Amino acid sequence: MNSSSSVVMLFPGQGSQSVGMGRELAENFSEYRETFAEASDALGYSMDKLCFEDPQKQLGLTEYTQPALLASSVATFRVLAARGSLHTVSAVAGHSLGEYSALVCSGALNFGDALKAVRFRGQAMQRAVPVGVGGMAAYVGAQIDRVVALCREVSAPASVVEPVNFNSRAQIVISGHKEAVDAVVSRIGAEKLGRGLPLPVSAPFHSSLMQPAAREMQDYLEKVSLNALKIPLYANVDAKKYTAADYTRLHLVKQIASAVLWTHTLDNINAAEQPRLWLEVGNGTVLQGLCKKTLDNPATAGTHDLESMKSVLSTLGA
Repeated sequence: MNSSSSVVMLFPGQGSQSVGMGRELAENFSEYRETFAEASDALGYSMDKLCFEDPQKQLGLTEYTQPALLASSVATFRVLAARGSLHTVSAVAGHSLGEYSALVCSGALNFGDALKAVRFRGQAMQRAVPVGVGGMAAYVGAQIDRVVALCREVSAPASVVEPVNFNSRAQIVISGHKEAVDAVVSRIGAEKLGRGLPLPVSAPFHSSLMQPAAREMQDYLEKVSLNALKIPLYANVDAKKYTAADYTRLHLVKQIASAVLWTHTLDNINAAEQPRLWLEVGNGTVLQGLCKKTLDNPATAGTHDLESMKSVLSTLGA
């Protein structure tokens, strides 16, 4: 395949959920409905009701958010696959939780196993740090190196703060003990470095405080089959390309308490694959936005509603 004709699929992570997600696609594509029915059977609750209506206000709770986003992405992928839209896909990557979606769609993980794994992942991450102890904040500005240095200056053994999501050249996320995160946000303001925005999350995701969850996840994943990749995947923890059987459970374990190297991942994909299209597979448009902030004039598309899906199917010649 000429790499310049390739499509790279990107799978969104936590934060891309929204009430009503997938409703239009479920109404128009049987593959979407069937995937949600499979998810409902695997988890013991209605994925349709959770995503389309969220009557019990659970969609924002980590243990529900993660399976919902996984189901949304896999359902969307199956709509595309059923219409012959995958022949130009050269690689996949997922942002944090999205790596599980990428693994399912590349044939490495069984969908039912992945749903239960991400539910357990969400529960383990919430158990790792009591609510209110941890926090996260986003930094938007041009002084990322300085903010990384501030994390080192502020952090102490009993009050940790670390850079955990390198999302674009002008956006990172920091995570750790709430008071340490707040201290860095305060310094960002005092030094006029840009904007520091506390995030409404229930745990300090991807920080070293998540090590208890990583240990739980390591034990859990030992019982889950991991097959060889059918589509090359770029991993969060090191931004490297993995093919066939090179990818291991250890990547998913490390991911929980390690930074998401998303900017590096996009750069490496761009250099190696030279994609003609960056396709966000699942709900929302977050990853398209990060592509545009990181790369020079990338062609991006999404699949989050019926109009977008029809456009993508037309573009891919399905």
